[in-house]
Amino acid sequence: MFGLWKLSSEDFYHLLESGEFADTEILVGEEPNTKIFKAHSLILTTRSKYFRTALSNSWIRTEDNNIITLHKPNISVEVFDILIKFIYSGVIKLSDYDIRTNVAVLIAADELNLNEFCEHTEKFLLNNERSLKHNFVLIQKTVHQLSQFEKLSQFYETSINKDPSLILRANDFITIQQDALIHVLSEYNHRLNPIEVWDKLIEWAIGQSNELPKNTKEWTNNEMTIFGTIINPFITHINFEKISLTNFCNNIKPFKDIFDKEFYVQILEHYSFNAHSKFKIDIDSKIITPSHAFLLGNLIKMMNDNQNCTFEFQLLIRGSRDGFTVKNFHKNCDEKGRTITIASVKNSDEILGGYNPLDWNPKCEGKTDECFIFSLDKKELEKFVFSKIVDKNHAIYRNRGPDFGEKTSDLRLLEGDAKKGQCYKNSYEKLIRQVEGVFEIEDYEVFQVITINQPCEFVDDEVEVEVEVEINEYNGYEEYYEDYEYRRYDYEDVAINDVWD
Repeated sequence: MFGLWKLSSEDFYHLLESGEFADTEILVGEEPNTKIFKAHSLILTTRSKYFRTALSNSWIRTEDNNIITLHKPNISVEVFDILIKFIYSGVIKLSDYDIRTNVAVLIAADELNLNEFCEHTEKFLLNNERSLKHNFVLIQKTVHQLSQFEKLSQFYETSINKDPSLILRANDFITIQQDALIHVLSEYNHRLNPIEVWDKLIEWAIGQSNELPKNTKEWTNNEMTIFGTIINPFITHINFEKISLTNFCNNIKPFKDIFDKEFYVQILEHYSFNAHSKFKIDIDSKIITPSHAFLLGNLIKMMNDNQNCTFEFQLLIRGSRDGFTVKNFHKNCDEKGRTITIASVKNSDEILGGYNPLDWNPKCEGKTDECFIFSLDKKELEKFVFSKIVDKNHAIYRNRGPDFGEKTSDLRLLEGDAKKGQCYKNSYEKLIRQVEGVFEIEDYEVFQVITINQPCEFVDDEVEVEVEVEINEYNGYEEYYEDYEYRRYDYEDVAINDVWD
């Protein structure tokens, strides 16, 4: 507690309480929370430079009864009540109020030019760093709106530079404005734990919408869409590549539908190409490696949302072995269901291809929204281009060789029964080569895509796998079950495919 103007302060306070001889009425607050305070212009102008100006002849509004009227809608009734009592008595006990009230009082006192009061209040706030950090968003808003509070501003800058996560862990985090949060993430994302950022963004999004239940597992498709709209501006400011596989599967994968598919592919590159490059699919190919096959399998899973499975690629045709005619292509590949077609471009490290979830057959065109085309590099896995179907009515043309897209085709092989192909942008999202046009095929292969179910359940840092094998009439004995005990494997040794589910 501190006191100013002790002389006659009790008398002044009595005047305020009684309203005697009041010549000023101040309407404070906004509807429905308003109040008229009766005051004395002589005391107001003596204590405050603001009122000295506001009550000057140029500002005065006088009613018929010679009462001066002022309106202060931007100051709450509670805050003005504290300040008017201080103006009259010179006494205030800030410890009686919480930090949010004290900050509001500080801002209002600054507007009323109560300079000594502001210095005392700022000092009082700084003496309780714990409270400031618990309400760090409030401090952030205050120092950005009013830079004149130099000591408070210095505290904020020093604190956030030392530990940017203070903003995420603040009790008032959900009150932060979108632009302020984006600024923090863009400025300090390299020093923030990305999974903590993600979890806090979910909390923040729920706080911004009355339509999102707190339990994310109960969200409907519509609620997931609402969440995606709210969180979209922040996506590019999250370091997804620094999130562990465990956390990715547990915390982010359930929300995969909010991501742009191409961006989701970019996120998953980290898991495929770097930390888990040892996961491969065996494949009988002269063109691509098992690592390429693993990538293609996961792209298929992403496109058709096929949960808890892996794939086997069974060779149907190889140009160098079976010829490069359209007739041979249809002879070996028709009515085989899902297929992956790949072709190596002559005199380059370029591999082009496409995924067709439909049968190849002599019919004209195939309509689907699960097709995609791609380009790979023989030596560098990360140099791949993924292009999903945009015009599903012209996904494939089945009466020619492998043909993806309409008109001149986004990708066509065996043009004119020869080792020729062409690539133009028509029905798919993007061009998969650097330039449009015709190219020469070195070799091509088509694989049937066969699904192999492989259930797996994630736990924190390990994967717990229950294997139950059913054996019927084994060695002449009756049917029985062999139940294997739970086996724990290091997380990096199993179940990488579940990232793509």
